[in-house]
Amino acid sequence: MTDKIIFLPIVIPLAAAILAFCLARKFRLISDAIVLLGTLLNLLATIVLFKQNIQISLPWMGWGWEFSLRLYHFSAFILLSIAGFGFLVTLYSWVFLRDKSYGRSFYAYLLLTLAFAAGAVLADNLAILLFFWEGTLLTLFGMIAVGNKDAFKTATKAFMIMGATDLCLMVGIALTGHLAGTWTISQINLPLNTLGALAFVLLMIGAISKAGSMPFHTWIPDAALDAPLPVMALLHAAMEKLLGIYFLARISLDLFKLVRLDPQR
Repeated sequence: MTDKIIFLPIVIPLAAAILAFCLARKFRLISDAIVLLGTLLNLLATIVLFKQNIQISLPWMGWGWEFSLRLYHFSAFILLSIAGFGFLVTLYSWVFLRDKSYGRSFYAYLLLTLAFAAGAVLADNLAILLFFWEGTLLTLFGMIAVGNKDAFKTATKAFMIMGATDLCLMVGIALTGHLAGTWTISQINLPLNTLGALAFVLLMIGAISKAGSMPFHTWIPDAALDAPLPVMALLHAAMEKLLGIYFLARISLDLFKLVRLDPQR
């Protein structure tokens, strides 16, 4: 089986988003069917990928950087969970959004969120991870903004809070790459010395903010009131909790060495 099937959880939702958005204006029923079929195929692809170990690197943008993706037991579980919740949310949205005028935009943002979330989970390069991570921030803004009359204000609030914490994440990624001498996540295992601890804290801020943890959670109650109802299900299931906690686990278990104190000292 070719290693390039690792791209399916990214490509399938992305292709479905483009097709659904282009067809929704004149062929609403066909567009809705494409959305549902796209999330179903995405779920089936993650089932096929489950329990597989795949690592692939392709040249990207020069400067010695590579488009690196890695699938192993932990990322496969998170990927399957995201795809499963994404399909269930789409199934519910099929009925909920039937008479809503913003269905075309919402479906596009939903599918793009699934694609970006899958890319962030599979990323084995810090720059690639950052690209997909910031993609979910843009789709979050869009999904909230299509709601009621106060939704744009709530979307702006969420964007500002998570954008500020993502700046910390960017600095942490740059510092981690500098200290490690590589941007490949699977090759990084830094000690928690002075600069290492600083990088860890900066990365942790980005992770817990994505997970909706205190004190970065104040936009969530507003979004629950102003955003379309399926958004809140998708955020907690596929973007906030899973993606944020997954990355927190990665930086805690993979990127940095846990310091173990000698009890006899």
